[in-house]
Amino acid sequence: MSISLQVAFAKFVALRFGEETWTRLLHDSSLAASMESFSDAGRGDALMPLLMATTRITNEHAAAVVEELGAFLAGQLIFRYQRRIDPAWSTLDLIGYANRALTLWFERRNAPNAPAMRCVPIDERTVRIVYASRRHLCPLICGMIRGAAEHRGEAIRCVEKRCMMKGSSYCEIFAERSAPAPA
Repeated sequence: MSISLQVAFAKFVALRFGEETWTRLLHDSSLAASMESFSDAGRGDALMPLLMATTRITNEHAAAVVEELGAFLAGQLIFRYQRRIDPAWSTLDLIGYANRALTLWFERRNAPNAPAMRCVPIDERTVRIVYASRRHLCPLICGMIRGAAEHRGEAIRCVEKRCMMKGSSYCEIFAERSAPAPA
């Protein structure tokens, strides 16, 4: 987990569950080894232990926490990269751009555990996302789409046709923009 993701996760937990929950997570002895090695490229993966500890401490469902984290991250990323985002882009355009940017990011870092993700526009209102990862973070994708859409004032819904969390070998997610209301 990169340092910036750790900082974003800390902000998310503090805002959603309170500062005391983040403090409790940091003092959780089962996270010590993960937190020490999170910056080692391809070795440490503190996100999953942090997520699991968060759900254990808060009694929240893991998929719901991951989706909320995704919505939070979308806002953080849009703010951070606002100069690179064309204001004319729709959320669906942004999904395609983000997919290309993430692919390049993982390739440059030669990340051994990089997720496989492909976004294919179906029509002007729908993008098909195929995703596979050992982490099974499809709720993060749906949360990021929801967060980006909310930030941009659009109505987008995610429809999962296949899901790794339900036994499929990959996730198939359709991001669908609502049709504009008749005039």
